[in-house]
Amino acid sequence: MTLTRMHVIALTGVGCVALLGATYLVPATPAAPAATPDPSAGAGNANAPVERVEYVGVGGSDTKYPTQIESKVGDKQVKLVLTGAALRKKVIVNVYTVASYAEDGVAIGSADDLVGKDCVKQLHLVMATNVSGKQMADAFTDAIRQNYPRPAFDTEVAALNQKLRAMDLAKGDQVWITNVPGTGLRIDVVGKVSVAIDTPAFAKAMWEVYLGKRNIGEPIKAGLVSRLR
Repeated sequence: MTLTRMHVIALTGVGCVALLGATYLVPATPAAPAATPDPSAGAGNANAPVERVEYVGVGGSDTKYPTQIESKVGDKQVKLVLTGAALRKKVIVNVYTVASYAEDGVAIGSADDLVGKDCVKQLHLVMATNVSGKQMADAFTDAIRQNYPRPAFDTEVAALNQKLRAMDLAKGDQVWITNVPGTGLRIDVVGKVSVAIDTPAFAKAMWEVYLGKRNIGEPIKAGLVSRLR
């Protein structure tokens, strides 16, 4: 398996602490495709489910993710498989759903593999509430700083914050976070902003936000690797 894109989101009205605080996974269950957000809406219509694909629902939400997608990364069309999905929830408020995808054919058997392998990988976030650009930027920064205190990645964090603070997210918005092998990180807020940071180590740091030892919640980490064999 190989991983493709990843996306991060914050919670409106509660602030970045809500994004990084206690998280609760509602186990993914098979579901029909009718209510799924259209993956082809992502990143310049570069992501789309493959033919005859199954969908997996995230309990407690209407979001359903295809078990396989195809994404264009650089000049390559890459097939990706779903490694798991989870619901980020704060108290009674659904913040977002998140799915992890890995490039088909790459040997990935654990969260450490998902973090460490420099392959095509993606996280797909679907917002369940509104969030300001400032909240999202602060949440990214705080999560990265759990593993990498300043001055590590000061330049990269500043570049990311500058882009994110200039826009807000609404319920239903989609975010794709992509690891581009040998290049770095790309974050696409569909229809709003695209951020490219050409630092491979920073892309790894972004995956550690969800799957590292100091992550935003062990239940979410467990959910994102729940389909690994």
